Amino acid sequence: MSTRLLEICDEVTSYCQTYGLPLEVNYRRKELAIKLLCFYYLDKFHLYSFRGLRMTIDQLETLEMIVEKGSFKAAAEHLYKTQPSLSVAIKKLEEEFDLQLFNREEYRPKLTAEGLVFYNWAKQTLSSFRELRTVGQELGTKKVEPYLTIVLDPLARFEAIEGVFQETILSQHPTEVTFRSEIMNGGVDSLISGEADFAIAPFSATSDEIESVPFDRIQMVPVIAKSLAKNLPTLTAKALKKVPQVVVLQNGDKSALLKKDSRGVLSDSKKCFVTDHSLKHKMIINGFGWGRLPLNEVDKDIKKDLLVIIDDEQIKAFTLDLHVMRLRTKPLGPVAKAVWNQLLKNATVKKAKRSK
Repeated sequence: MSTRLLEICDEVTSYCQTYGLPLEVNYRRKELAIKLLCFYYLDKFHLYSFRGLRMTIDQLETLEMIVEKGSFKAAAEHLYKTQPSLSVAIKKLEEEFDLQLFNREEYRPKLTAEGLVFYNWAKQTLSSFRELRTVGQELGTKKVEPYLTIVLDPLARFEAIEGVFQETILSQHPTEVTFRSEIMNGGVDSLISGEADFAIAPFSATSDEIESVPFDRIQMVPVIAKSLAKNLPTLTAKALKKVPQVVVLQNGDKSALLKKDSRGVLSDSKKCFVTDHSLKHKMIINGFGWGRLPLNEVDKDIKKDLLVIIDDEQIKAFTLDLHVMRLRTKPLGPVAKAVWNQLLKNATVKKAKRSK
């Protein structure tokens, strides 16, 4: 191995340590890593010529999906391809670099040590490619979007969309805007599925594909109608178990809400499920049960003596953090870009107000 190659190997090792990549001290693996690294730094490394490289993005995406889904069958279904075509793609990758990506002795596809190194570099390559594709699409087309969808958590304050109307509805652009309400992780799910362009909701995503910016903090306080509180001996968790807790139900799925660790829900108490936040507010203020509501919404009701704050160790107030989010890989047209910038501006204003 040449002196220059050894120097490059040391550079690669240092790079991997900086970014936490599991590159072992093995020259064979370093040579492979160098090849992938050169996709980013062609001007830095002049040792290799890549004109004959046949590796494709499609092959890397195949590798990525097999690892993420855990099987060739699941990956094939997700990519709308046949299992044999995926096997061919992996075989070509292995033959090109003379390495084994998966352990053939395992029932399910499991990366070899070399395969794990390759996979981590492949993910970086795919991430850069997707960002480049998005930039290219944004630069290459300046067509106005026919429609945009913004998902709002029902707890988001109305000023969340301040300025958005000027960028869309009141502008000369023909873009139609749909505002849709989703609770909890409904906003993130809508972004990932492609049903929404933007979302203001609690941040629950683990994917790097979601760009998320802190937007607002909503203080949720447990309250009960004063007319109902008069009929109870005390406002403790034990006494309130006899009174229905009003809970907003997401997509008809009660199982998640009934878990003991479900935030804010007493697992062993009576429940009254409603379909939206507005109905929850009406049910509570009219004495049909108790529950948590945004302090900014019920402050007037508390001052009017219509609602009473529940003060109990087991039933505490909590803060709900809302984020404004978008899918990084989804190109932004002129209207979408203006809306996103306005939402970020609103988030910045709110952050400044909170810090005072």
